[in-house]
Amino acid sequence: MEVDAISRQARAAVDHLTEQLRSLEHEQTALLTSLHLTSSTLSTLPSYTAIAPTLSQIPHYESKLARLKTAMAQQQHDVAELKRRALEAGAKRRQNLSRIEEKRRGERERDRTVLKPKHAEEERDEDENVLAEPEVVKTVKRKKKARQADIQ
Repeated sequence: MEVDAISRQARAAVDHLTEQLRSLEHEQTALLTSLHLTSSTLSTLPSYTAIAPTLSQIPHYESKLARLKTAMAQQQHDVAELKRRALEAGAKRRQNLSRIEEKRRGERERDRTVLKPKHAEEERDEDENVLAEPEVVKTVKRKKKARQADIQ
């Protein structure tokens, strides 16, 4: 019983596929006939010989277009990568500048703390009418900029 049902289903499927195959063969024959008629009609035109070399180059230009598309996609990827690296470099630069500014701020604060006791000492000397020693100014160069620091 089951064998009969399965064999009927198989025959129905084979018949359906056979019908689809015949339909496709018929459409393919019609397309080939149409292509042959179009080709023979074009070849009889007087201007066909003038455009035939151009038409034969279409596959060459299609492959060239495909290569250009892949090259453009690669360049777009490279540009995106460069933009990402530029953003990273900008962030790193801002971090370095803030670190340098913080260091300079610390140096200025240290210089102020060094100068405060000296000024207090000079005021005390003036109050006692004692001549203070002349200030010694030394130029210290750091990163192409000159800074002056008072040293006792």
